[in-house]
Amino acid sequence: MSTASQGRPLDPAHPYKPLDFGADGVIGSVDRAGRLIALNGYHPRVGFVTLTGADPFPEDQRYNPAAVRRYRASLVHLDGFGPQLPVASCRAELLADAIPRLDLTLPDGQRAQMIAWAGEGGAFQRWELPVATRWRGRLSLQRCAYTQLTEGGPLPMPPVQTHARFADGVLTLENPALGWAAAIAGFAPGPSWERRAAGPLEIELPGAAGTCTLVYAFGPTAEAARETALRLAGRAVASLEAAIAGWQALLAETPDHLAVRRGLSYGLMLAVPVGETRCLLTDHMLLPLSWNRDAYYVARAFLQRGPALADVVRRHLLWLFEVAERPEGVWGRCYLANGQIKDGAFQLDQQLFPLLELTDYVRATGDRALWGRLRPAAEAVLTMILARRSPNAWLFPTDETPADDPLALPYHFSSHVLLWHTLRRLAALSDDAHLIEMAGAVRDATLTHFRAAYGGQTLYAYATDGREAHHFYHDANDLPLALAPVWGFTTVDDPAWRATVNFAFSAANEGGCYAGRLGSVHTRAPWPLGDVQDLLIARLLGDAAGEKRAWAHLESAMQWDGALPEACDADTGAVISRHWFAWPNAALTCLELGAFQAER
Repeated sequence: MSTASQGRPLDPAHPYKPLDFGADGVIGSVDRAGRLIALNGYHPRVGFVTLTGADPFPEDQRYNPAAVRRYRASLVHLDGFGPQLPVASCRAELLADAIPRLDLTLPDGQRAQMIAWAGEGGAFQRWELPVATRWRGRLSLQRCAYTQLTEGGPLPMPPVQTHARFADGVLTLENPALGWAAAIAGFAPGPSWERRAAGPLEIELPGAAGTCTLVYAFGPTAEAARETALRLAGRAVASLEAAIAGWQALLAETPDHLAVRRGLSYGLMLAVPVGETRCLLTDHMLLPLSWNRDAYYVARAFLQRGPALADVVRRHLLWLFEVAERPEGVWGRCYLANGQIKDGAFQLDQQLFPLLELTDYVRATGDRALWGRLRPAAEAVLTMILARRSPNAWLFPTDETPADDPLALPYHFSSHVLLWHTLRRLAALSDDAHLIEMAGAVRDATLTHFRAAYGGQTLYAYATDGREAHHFYHDANDLPLALAPVWGFTTVDDPAWRATVNFAFSAANEGGCYAGRLGSVHTRAPWPLGDVQDLLIARLLGDAAGEKRAWAHLESAMQWDGALPEACDADTGAVISRHWFAWPNAALTCLELGAFQAER
């Protein structure tokens, strides 16, 4: 088949990051020479594993944010595994906005090409090589590092034991400490060998000129992974055709903007099958963990896309309510893909987003059967939340902010807006007038206790103790403030709301505003999530100049494949934190697909 006319050229003027591909929770990334820097996938015991050349993260640096940042950044510049071609220039495209294709020019003018995709439980790289060359690189199979800026408790890292074998054109790498293996089929035949190491191994294999398709697979043993890779090898051509057609169909009715489309494509790559259910990860390279908050916006984008992705949301809801651990009925801060809690801190909004996602799903699909199945668990969660109510007011404490940072005052404004909205949605779904009354009580208490004087105006404080203490701040992670008029908690004409958003984008918002852009003390720089809030607020206010400004900031932050990072440099757009991050693209996709329309 010809794919020459289906690629979107990528602009190298945008910040660089490796290009991603994936399907069904098998997700990889390649460097600008087409070499594989990592292929990651689900593991039933440790959550997510990676076939990579990276060294393990030093365990004694878990609580050192600077070391975490350095390690994350190093993954962007890994030397990948692949053919050792002397590349003079690279032209990168995305086929169907989701499948990387690299056209490489060698110093003598000859050209090579690489296409990477995933499907049917495996991954593929098709190479067209003008000359015979060696395949070389470091490889090991290890548990993903799970490097966090706010470490909630390290999980013991299994040893990186590498047992590699090459025979009949198939390379297998097994880590006995994981009870897991990877296989790569499709190499030219060569002498058989076997090697072991306590860490990554330097691999070198012979290659030949012409077309070569490598097939990658995981499995519980080297033999199982090998069998899967050989089985998939016979389906490579059909698999590529199906992958291109599938992504084209999925993205056909979405705006023709790469960052908007990535909200769907990358979100779907991160929808990891766990039995009948699906876990939605926040990324595949840095933190292949699930936060209920991040996952909500991915799921909301899926629902807005329409019926094609509604079943993914249904399966995610089953994962949330029936697989993810909830000791004492409480969702944790974040999860491994297998449903095991990684961090147990109590965040109020993390308890609410699954309930809201359930109401959104039933409202969009009419699936009352799922509501009937999950209603007892949802009511138990709500009972748990209500039991935490302040004895003096309809206020509900949280241990941390939505940025995973500690909170000096117990009550958090945007979480109360979210609680009010969720109660009203549950009331409509269950036809329960008592929930409407509770929502009204939450709103009254929020207006009473969070509205306070600051700089000669009345603002909504970021946090309060419910008495006289208030913390004035706003954060890129707190979208419910921007959504308050959309949901109907307040109106765009509310002087306190207008004063609060003006404050948020001003120098008075200490630690939260950077050169007029919204960020976070979690990473002190502008955040694209803040730019999404800016875009939403500008539209609510009918501010055409503000909308243009917000789009310019998003374009500046966008990496060459459409990915929006956690934080970026205000002047250059260079990534400061997290090249891989599903949430900001998903939030932008929600906005552009009309998910944030005024409630009626």
